[in-house]
Amino acid sequence: MVIDVKELFVVILFISLIILVITTTVAMIKFIKTLNKVNRMIDNVDTKVNKLNGLFDMIDNTTDVINSFSDRIASSIANGINWLLSRKKKGDNDE
Repeated sequence: MVIDVKELFVVILFISLIILVITTTVAMIKFIKTLNKVNRMIDNVDTKVNKLNGLFDMIDNTTDVINSFSDRIASSIANGINWLLSRKKKGDNDE
């Protein structure tokens, strides 16, 4: 019983290809399952973020009102200081 080296290599090659196809198939199935889990998680996060959009809009509107109020206060203070300085200069010029 003589085994030809060429036939042995062909058998080894086919066995290797079968193993490669099986492992690639298993890896692809696991990869698809992992992608499905990631997709569900992203959908869950997206749903939660959409629920928080109303809160973020409310916070944005509140900060806009506070900013407007503080701008009014700052401009009132600046106008008061300008009024006092201009009054003092007019008083200095009269004397």
